[in-house]
Amino acid sequence: MIFDVLFVCVLGAILGSFLNVLIIRLHEGVTILGRSRCVHCEQQLHAKHLVPILSWLVLRGRCAFCRRPIHIQYPLVEIASMLLLFLAYVRHPFFVQTQVWPAFIFEALMLLTFLVLAVFDLRWKILPIEPMIVAILVALSWNGLSGVLPWTSLFGGMVLGAGFLGAQVWLSGGRWMGGGDPWLGALMGAFLGWPSIATALYITYVAGGLILLILLLLRVVRRGMRVPFAPFLALGTLGALLFGATIETWFRAML
Repeated sequence: MIFDVLFVCVLGAILGSFLNVLIIRLHEGVTILGRSRCVHCEQQLHAKHLVPILSWLVLRGRCAFCRRPIHIQYPLVEIASMLLLFLAYVRHPFFVQTQVWPAFIFEALMLLTFLVLAVFDLRWKILPIEPMIVAILVALSWNGLSGVLPWTSLFGGMVLGAGFLGAQVWLSGGRWMGGGDPWLGALMGAFLGWPSIATALYITYVAGGLILLILLLLRVVRRGMRVPFAPFLALGTLGALLFGATIETWFRAML
């Protein structure tokens, strides 16, 4: 059991390191191929500088060559990736039940995709459309063709996710959220289906509202400041995945 968890966590940290490269190069519009370099001095990094989490700690968050700061994104994404893979493994322990490994791969891939999109929006307040379209097609293919969710549930979830967020973009003229958020809503629907997408949106606005209130009280954000919404949507998706059945049962009992 300890070996299983250790393997999954190490794999998650390694994948997180790759996600950092993907995020930066996707934003810069360059290929993900080629050796890693410092974003400041462009010095090619050595293997000892690329150990997930540990290298950042050993280097004290600074480049080994120019000593300029390494963005906190790097260790945080690696830690988040590690935790997400651990959660996916808890839900689909493929070492114990080998038949669930495809479900583990799919769920891990989707969770890491939401992580990439959340970080992208958090740093640059934009969302890349093309990767979301690819992720939507992957989610539809897996959920629909494998029979995990009926097609009506998938398309219903996509319509609700994209329509609900798209209506807010249209009503606000893009002031409340950007044009990429409806695409993210469609991805949530393709991943969760109906009615879980409704639960995800509920968690998004409740948890997001509480977090935003705390940030306002701490003066981290100010009134009128545009706040990235993708991290809240990703949080709502994760919440619906982990606690959706319980919340939906609670709602039914309330009605």
